[in-house]
Amino acid sequence: MNILTRADLDGLVCAVILKNTETIENIRFSEPKFVQDGQVEITAQDIITNLPYDPRCGMWFDHHIANTRPKDLKGAFRLAPSAARVVYEHYIEKFPDLKRYDELLLQTDRVDAADLTYAEVMDPQGYLLLSMTIDGKYHGDESYWLKVIDLLKDKPLAGVMADPEVSAKCSKFLEGNEVFKQAVRDHSRVDKNVLITDLRGLESLPSGNRYLLYAFQSTTNLSIKLSDDLERPGMVSIGVGYNIFNKTANINVGELMKKYGGGGHKAVGSTRVKKENADKVLDEILGYLVQK
Repeated sequence: MNILTRADLDGLVCAVILKNTETIENIRFSEPKFVQDGQVEITAQDIITNLPYDPRCGMWFDHHIANTRPKDLKGAFRLAPSAARVVYEHYIEKFPDLKRYDELLLQTDRVDAADLTYAEVMDPQGYLLLSMTIDGKYHGDESYWLKVIDLLKDKPLAGVMADPEVSAKCSKFLEGNEVFKQAVRDHSRVDKNVLITDLRGLESLPSGNRYLLYAFQSTTNLSIKLSDDLERPGMVSIGVGYNIFNKTANINVGELMKKYGGGGHKAVGSTRVKKENADKVLDEILGYLVQK
């Protein structure tokens, strides 16, 4: 069997569990929109995790509320903190030795569900910091993602973080995060209860801590982030999320994003739209979110 997963901590930990439970020959990575649009080659030998369902696959594991679920599901789906938790629970009875990954699963749940403290967001360490070195936009990092899967499979956290490549990635992230932090400050505004961060046009902006948006403006309960889509020229990525430090919002973000060709969870979701339509979509989404 082969794995098709997303390049984030959750997707990588899904692969860790599957490498302990299935005979895996190959691991590939994709972003959700490419699977959703049918642009990825998929066969019955593929196990899809942490991505939208495709009827061509052999098995599917996911936890995103907006994703369509098949009637005769091979695999598992439920609204869990992480897709990795869904995979883990599917196999734990048959493979009780998976309990050695309990701490890894707990921290993956916390990162994917944004169950984080203010102190952790401002000074990411451990699994949270590791997660920030994994970004699916950078396809040249695929060998690194595969390496992290094997490290997480075979080593405790201390051994993973001590790896020279992981250590270098963490240092590079922390350095770039200072630039990202200032960009967020410079390109954010508040419209009533919504924080809008517009990073379009910042071509050389490094990846940064996505949770900083909430740390900077705790009086808002929702956020919108716009940025140029590095994978699809001419497209803009739009992300919407609950403020993790002000959990008073009550809308289904995943279903809202689904209306614009995306998806996600109740509390966070995203989509990609044509650059010329981005402002119109922003206004529509903002109109729905304000005071919600």
